[in-house]
Amino acid sequence: MLAALQRGIPLARRPFEELARELGCAEDDLIGLASRSLSDGTARRFGAVFDARRVGFSSALCCATTDRPDDAAALLAARAEVTHCYLREAPGCPNLWWTWSAPAERFDLSLAEIPFPFRTLPATRRYKVDVVFGGETRTRDESVADELPPPDERDRRIIRAMQGGTEVRADYFAALAERIGIREWDLLSTLEIWRRKGRLKRIGLLLNHRRSGYAANGMCCFRIDGETTDAGRALAELTEVTHCYERPPCAEFPYNLFAMVHARTEGEAQRQFEMLKSRLASLDIAPSASVMLLSTKEYKKTSMVFCP
Repeated sequence: MLAALQRGIPLARRPFEELARELGCAEDDLIGLASRSLSDGTARRFGAVFDARRVGFSSALCCATTDRPDDAAALLAARAEVTHCYLREAPGCPNLWWTWSAPAERFDLSLAEIPFPFRTLPATRRYKVDVVFGGETRTRDESVADELPPPDERDRRIIRAMQGGTEVRADYFAALAERIGIREWDLLSTLEIWRRKGRLKRIGLLLNHRRSGYAANGMCCFRIDGETTDAGRALAELTEVTHCYERPPCAEFPYNLFAMVHARTEGEAQRQFEMLKSRLASLDIAPSASVMLLSTKEYKKTSMVFCP
């Protein structure tokens, strides 16, 4: 049930009832579990997850090497453009990592305001983008192209209503439509188009992974000589991998394939890393170099606000 709530509710008039029917449980069981997860802190929010690129934003992973990470992280955490910021440590590697998202037209200008040297590592290919703890995660092999026009005012009203935490209730979409000022069927049809085009990833429960028992967050990085396609798809098939991206290598960090794992202990995360390497080796696409960076400190983790 918890895994299903993370994967997302169906776009239907009674979404929890329909999902409960698929799972063989009661609608109230799902609503109750989601509500309890939010109240006890196991979940951060219940709401929509949008693709930043398809709502007019650009986004990238950034990294820096600093001997004063707490001070640098304090500057970053104060910025609305930063949604995640971690201390990730491994010998010879950058130790401060964060995500930066901003409207595409001012993305580069906003990055220029960071007052210390850093590297930008945008995703150039996405092999897996949905995180589900304790369940099967969807695999998606996609480019970074965008087929949708920029959001208009009506679109922004929808995004504004759904980008944060939303109320878990049986008539979920009817309540949202009333709040937005449109009809329920109009909201559902729009969201279905957005889902098919990739603007909407899912509407579901976002867990607080540390509160949920997944205390070890490992970024597994590989240097793949040549195309990353086979390696990326192979890693994306593994349930242990929650995200998998191709990113450009740089002098300070010469890796081009990134896979995230979440485990209950550091030892478990290390075993998962070894398993990922074995998986690639078994397919004769062993990386020429690899490293895992464990997140040793979380400075910020929040959801992006696209429409204030």
